[in-house]
Amino acid sequence: MNLENPRGFIVFDCDGTLISSEKATFRALSVLLTEYLQREVTAKEVEQKYVADLVKLAANFGIEVQEQTEQARQFILRWQQVCAELNLRYELFDGIKELLQDLIKEGLLLYVWTGRDRKTTLEILNELGVAKDFLDFRCMDDTISKPHPQGLYEMLGRECDADKVVMIGDSYTDIQGAMNFGCLSIGACWSTYANVEVLKEMGADHLVSEPKDCLKIILDHIEK
Repeated sequence: MNLENPRGFIVFDCDGTLISSEKATFRALSVLLTEYLQREVTAKEVEQKYVADLVKLAANFGIEVQEQTEQARQFILRWQQVCAELNLRYELFDGIKELLQDLIKEGLLLYVWTGRDRKTTLEILNELGVAKDFLDFRCMDDTISKPHPQGLYEMLGRECDADKVVMIGDSYTDIQGAMNFGCLSIGACWSTYANVEVLKEMGADHLVSEPKDCLKIILDHIEK
Protein backbone atom coordinates (compact mmCIF):
# COMPACT_ATOMS: atom_id res chain seq x y z
CA MET A 1 0.00 0.00 0.00
CA ASN A 2 1.25 3.46 -0.89
CA LEU A 3 0.16 5.46 2.13
CA GLU A 4 2.20 8.54 1.21
CA ASN A 5 0.69 9.29 -2.17
CA PRO A 6 -2.25 6.98 -2.93
CA ARG A 7 -3.88 7.20 -6.35
CA GLY A 8 -7.32 7.02 -4.83
CA PHE A 9 -9.60 5.76 -2.08
CA ILE A 10 -12.09 2.97 -2.74
CA VAL A 11 -14.80 2.36 -0.16
CA PHE A 12 -16.87 -0.82 -0.08
CA ASP A 13 -20.09 -1.67 1.67
CA CYS A 14 -19.98 -5.15 3.23
CA ASP A 15 -23.23 -7.16 3.08
CA GLY A 16 -24.54 -7.50 -0.46
CA THR A 17 -21.37 -5.95 -1.88
CA LEU A 18 -18.35 -7.83 -0.55
CA ILE A 19 -20.16 -10.79 0.98
CA SER A 20 -23.19 -12.82 0.05
CA SER A 21 -25.05 -12.81 3.33
CA GLU A 22 -28.72 -12.13 2.81
CA LYS A 23 -30.22 -15.54 3.58
CA ALA A 24 -28.09 -15.99 6.69
CA THR A 25 -28.78 -12.42 7.80
CA PHE A 26 -32.55 -12.76 7.35
CA ARG A 27 -32.49 -15.98 9.37
CA ALA A 28 -30.56 -14.40 12.26
CA LEU A 29 -32.72 -11.28 12.25
CA SER A 30 -35.89 -13.35 12.39
CA VAL A 31 -34.60 -14.94 15.61
CA LEU A 32 -33.53 -11.60 17.10
CA LEU A 33 -36.75 -9.78 16.25
CA THR A 34 -38.93 -12.68 17.40
CA GLU A 35 -37.26 -12.34 20.81
CA TYR A 36 -37.73 -8.58 21.03
CA LEU A 37 -41.28 -8.46 19.73
CA GLN A 38 -42.40 -11.68 21.44
CA ARG A 39 -44.15 -12.81 18.27
CA GLU A 40 -43.00 -14.84 15.33
CA VAL A 41 -41.07 -12.79 12.79
CA THR A 42 -40.38 -14.81 9.67
CA ALA A 43 -37.36 -14.45 7.39
CA LYS A 44 -39.79 -13.36 4.67
CA GLU A 45 -41.10 -10.50 6.82
CA VAL A 46 -37.52 -9.47 7.55
CA GLU A 47 -36.75 -9.45 3.83
CA GLN A 48 -39.77 -7.23 3.14
CA LYS A 49 -38.73 -4.64 5.75
CA TYR A 50 -34.97 -5.03 5.43
CA VAL A 51 -32.53 -2.13 5.33
CA ALA A 52 -28.78 -2.54 5.66
CA ASP A 53 -28.57 -0.90 9.08
CA LEU A 54 -29.53 -2.67 12.29
CA VAL A 55 -30.90 0.42 14.05
CA LYS A 56 -32.98 1.50 11.05
CA LEU A 57 -34.24 -2.06 10.61
CA ALA A 58 -35.34 -2.15 14.26
CA ALA A 59 -37.31 1.06 13.63
CA ASN A 60 -39.07 -0.62 10.69
CA PHE A 61 -40.38 -3.15 13.21
CA GLY A 62 -41.41 -0.49 15.73
CA ILE A 63 -38.39 -1.00 17.99
CA GLU A 64 -36.89 2.37 18.91
CA VAL A 65 -33.13 2.05 19.36
CA GLN A 66 -31.18 5.29 19.65
CA GLU A 67 -27.72 5.24 18.10
CA GLN A 68 -24.65 5.30 20.37
CA THR A 69 -26.62 4.46 23.55
CA GLU A 70 -26.50 1.59 26.02
CA GLN A 71 -29.79 0.36 24.55
CA ALA A 72 -28.16 0.21 21.10
CA ARG A 73 -25.11 -1.58 22.50
CA GLN A 74 -27.30 -4.22 24.12
CA PHE A 75 -29.27 -4.70 20.91
CA ILE A 76 -26.06 -5.12 18.91
CA LEU A 77 -24.63 -7.48 21.54
CA ARG A 78 -27.67 -9.73 21.29
CA TRP A 79 -27.39 -9.66 17.49
CA GLN A 80 -23.77 -10.80 17.78
CA GLN A 81 -24.79 -13.60 20.16
CA VAL A 82 -27.54 -14.81 17.81
CA CYS A 83 -25.10 -14.88 14.89
CA ALA A 84 -22.63 -16.90 16.96
CA GLU A 85 -25.32 -19.30 18.18
CA LEU A 86 -26.55 -19.98 14.64
CA ASN A 87 -22.98 -20.44 13.36
CA LEU A 88 -23.82 -18.60 10.17
CA ARG A 89 -21.66 -18.98 7.08
CA TYR A 90 -20.85 -16.30 4.53
CA GLU A 91 -18.91 -16.16 1.28
CA LEU A 92 -17.36 -13.53 -0.95
CA PHE A 93 -19.17 -12.76 -4.16
CA ASP A 94 -17.46 -14.21 -7.22
CA GLY A 95 -14.84 -11.79 -8.48
CA ILE A 96 -14.49 -9.73 -5.28
CA LYS A 97 -11.12 -11.15 -4.21
CA GLU A 98 -9.71 -10.53 -7.69
CA LEU A 99 -11.09 -6.98 -7.75
CA LEU A 100 -9.51 -6.17 -4.39
CA GLN A 101 -6.11 -7.44 -5.55
CA ASP A 102 -6.35 -5.51 -8.83
CA LEU A 103 -7.18 -2.30 -6.97
CA ILE A 104 -4.27 -2.77 -4.55
CA LYS A 105 -1.89 -3.36 -7.49
CA GLU A 106 -3.08 -0.06 -8.94
CA GLY A 107 -1.98 1.76 -5.78
CA LEU A 108 -5.47 2.39 -4.40
CA LEU A 109 -6.36 2.32 -0.71
CA LEU A 110 -9.36 0.23 0.30
CA TYR A 111 -11.90 0.83 3.07
CA VAL A 112 -15.12 -0.70 4.41
CA TRP A 113 -18.13 1.41 5.43
CA THR A 114 -20.98 -0.77 6.63
CA GLY A 115 -24.25 -0.90 8.52
CA ARG A 116 -23.05 -4.15 10.13
CA ASP A 117 -21.46 -4.09 13.60
CA ARG A 118 -17.65 -4.08 13.88
CA LYS A 119 -17.27 -7.43 15.67
CA THR A 120 -19.05 -9.55 13.08
CA THR A 121 -17.70 -7.48 10.18
CA LEU A 122 -14.10 -8.19 11.18
CA GLU A 123 -14.82 -11.83 12.07
CA ILE A 124 -16.39 -12.50 8.68
CA LEU A 125 -13.80 -10.64 6.60
CA ASN A 126 -10.92 -12.21 8.55
CA GLU A 127 -12.40 -15.67 8.06
CA LEU A 128 -12.72 -14.99 4.33
CA GLY A 129 -9.11 -13.78 4.18
CA VAL A 130 -9.68 -10.21 2.98
CA ALA A 131 -9.74 -8.05 6.12
CA LYS A 132 -6.01 -7.47 5.65
CA ASP A 133 -6.70 -5.78 2.30
CA PHE A 134 -8.50 -2.83 3.92
CA LEU A 135 -6.80 0.12 5.57
CA ASP A 136 -9.71 1.05 7.83
CA PHE A 137 -13.31 0.22 8.71
CA ARG A 138 -16.32 2.15 9.90
CA CYS A 139 -19.22 0.10 11.19
CA MET A 140 -22.65 0.88 12.58
CA ASP A 141 -21.46 0.87 16.20
CA ASP A 142 -18.45 3.11 15.46
CA THR A 143 -20.09 6.25 14.17
CA ILE A 144 -23.23 7.95 12.83
CA SER A 145 -24.87 5.56 10.40
CA LYS A 146 -25.24 5.97 6.64
CA PRO A 147 -26.21 8.00 4.73
CA HIS A 148 -24.57 10.59 7.00
CA PRO A 149 -20.99 10.88 5.68
CA GLN A 150 -19.37 10.98 9.12
CA GLY A 151 -17.92 7.49 8.67
CA LEU A 152 -16.17 8.57 5.47
CA TYR A 153 -14.82 11.73 7.09
CA GLU A 154 -13.41 9.68 9.98
CA MET A 155 -11.60 7.27 7.65
CA LEU A 156 -10.50 9.66 4.90
CA GLY A 157 -10.34 13.04 6.62
CA ARG A 158 -12.20 16.22 5.77
CA GLU A 159 -9.39 17.41 3.52
CA CYS A 160 -9.57 14.34 1.29
CA ASP A 161 -10.20 15.10 -2.39
CA ALA A 162 -13.66 13.66 -3.01
CA ASP A 163 -12.81 13.32 -6.72
CA LYS A 164 -10.36 10.59 -5.74
CA VAL A 165 -12.97 8.62 -3.75
CA VAL A 166 -15.30 5.94 -5.10
CA MET A 167 -18.09 4.32 -3.06
CA ILE A 168 -19.30 0.84 -4.04
CA GLY A 169 -22.50 -0.47 -2.47
CA ASP A 170 -25.79 -2.23 -3.07
CA SER A 171 -28.20 -0.10 -1.02
CA TYR A 172 -29.71 3.36 -1.26
CA THR A 173 -27.83 4.46 1.86
CA ASP A 174 -24.53 3.76 0.10
CA ILE A 175 -25.53 5.94 -2.84
CA GLN A 176 -26.90 8.72 -0.64
CA GLY A 177 -23.81 8.54 1.56
CA ALA A 178 -21.58 8.98 -1.48
CA MET A 179 -23.66 11.94 -2.65
CA ASN A 180 -23.46 13.52 0.80
CA PHE A 181 -19.67 13.16 0.73
CA GLY A 182 -19.46 14.34 -2.87
CA CYS A 183 -17.82 11.29 -4.42
CA LEU A 184 -18.55 8.90 -7.28
CA SER A 185 -20.90 6.00 -6.53
CA ILE A 186 -21.09 2.56 -8.11
CA GLY A 187 -24.28 0.59 -7.52
CA ALA A 188 -23.34 -3.04 -6.88
CA CYS A 189 -26.01 -5.07 -8.66
CA TRP A 190 -24.45 -8.53 -8.39
CA SER A 191 -26.50 -9.52 -5.34
CA THR A 192 -29.80 -11.29 -5.97
CA TYR A 193 -31.41 -8.83 -3.56
CA ALA A 194 -30.00 -5.63 -5.07
CA ASN A 195 -32.80 -3.29 -6.13
CA VAL A 196 -31.50 -1.84 -9.38
CA GLU A 197 -34.42 0.55 -9.79
CA VAL A 198 -33.90 2.05 -6.34
CA LEU A 199 -30.16 2.47 -6.97
CA LYS A 200 -30.97 4.21 -10.24
CA GLU A 201 -33.57 6.46 -8.60
CA MET A 202 -31.14 7.39 -5.83
CA GLY A 203 -28.70 8.65 -8.46
CA ALA A 204 -25.98 6.00 -8.61
CA ASP A 205 -23.35 7.21 -11.08
CA HIS A 206 -22.85 3.68 -12.42
CA LEU A 207 -24.70 0.38 -12.12
CA VAL A 208 -22.52 -2.71 -12.36
CA SER A 209 -23.56 -6.36 -12.57
CA GLU A 210 -20.15 -7.94 -11.91
CA PRO A 211 -17.31 -6.87 -9.59
CA LYS A 212 -14.71 -7.02 -12.38
CA ASP A 213 -16.53 -4.24 -14.25
CA CYS A 214 -15.74 -1.78 -11.44
CA LEU A 215 -12.03 -1.64 -12.23
CA LYS A 216 -12.21 0.34 -15.48
CA ILE A 217 -14.81 2.74 -14.08
CA ILE A 218 -12.59 3.43 -11.07
CA LEU A 219 -9.36 3.89 -13.04
CA ASP A 220 -11.01 6.12 -15.63
CA HIS A 221 -12.52 8.27 -12.88
CA ILE A 222 -9.42 8.82 -10.75
CA GLU A 223 -7.29 9.62 -13.79
CA LYS A 224 -9.56 12.44 -14.96
